[in-house]
Amino acid sequence: MVEGKVRIRLQGSKKEVERLRAHLLKKHPQLIMNKPREGTNPNYAGRQKWASYGDYQFGKIRRRRS
Repeated sequence: MVEGKVRIRLQGSKKEVERLRAHLLKKHPQLIMNKPREGTNPNYAGRQKWASYGDYQFGKIRRRRS
């Protein structure tokens, strides 16, 4: 059986996203996530949330780049 990838998005304040991202990466070697970045929607100028995107692949240990 071929397992697919599950897409993941964390969204919140910069501190919350960084903290949860670090926790998930430590607990789940199958997960790869990019560094948090600030949103760019002009409708929310001045009150943007931060997001980190990634994917989880069952049964596969992922190599992370530094």
